[in-house]
Amino acid sequence: MANDDEHSSRPKRRSASARRRLLVVDAFIDAVLEGGAPPAPEDIADRAGVSRATFFRYFSTLAELRNGASTRVLERYPELYTLPTVDDGSLDVRVRRFVDARVQLHEALHALELLLRAHAAQEAEASEFVDAARQVLADQGRQYFAVELQAHSPARRDDVVTTIAVMTSVESWQQFRHSHHRTAIQTSRAWRTALADVLAAPPLTVEEADGAGQWPRAQSTGQVRRVHGSSTVVNRGR
Repeated sequence: MANDDEHSSRPKRRSASARRRLLVVDAFIDAVLEGGAPPAPEDIADRAGVSRATFFRYFSTLAELRNGASTRVLERYPELYTLPTVDDGSLDVRVRRFVDARVQLHEALHALELLLRAHAAQEAEASEFVDAARQVLADQGRQYFAVELQAHSPARRDDVVTTIAVMTSVESWQQFRHSHHRTAIQTSRAWRTALADVLAAPPLTVEEADGAGQWPRAQSTGQVRRVHGSSTVVNRGR
């Protein structure tokens, strides 16, 4: 006979009620991804194989259903939210892998992503989820490009991370793919070029170097240029 420890170590099965609730959430996700427009409650109930009464027993409002979908999509598509393993490949190779992952994410899930963002302005919970999701993607970029970020001053690292996150966001994807009618390949190419540029370590201004305690204030004009891992001042305007 199995002891209590063995029983407690086994994953608990969802109850019948929880499974039906999940069917409704999955039906909503599938309908949005297939059609783009938010489906009506009766359409979701029919797709899930439950009655409308059952639908509203689990979700009193569509906002509750959208919030449930925002969490469920992470469980259903973990591979789309996972970046390739960071290795010793060249920057070009790693930028390509990063961009490919982001484009695949938005190509697959943009309808749901954009729907959640459309309601974020009116719904506090949706707004919190969207902000949290954006932060997760930004943190992924920070970790993925940690080596390149070390070449930037501390003051600029957050700028670079935020720029990469915004540049490869679903909002950016929507503008490229729909507003400007760019293909997925063209979007990927543009993002790769932009990421390579923003990741390139720019010369520090003397003011930035001075703020980091690297240079005396007497050197009030010019830029600090990195040369073979060290820094030198390049005067300008003389």
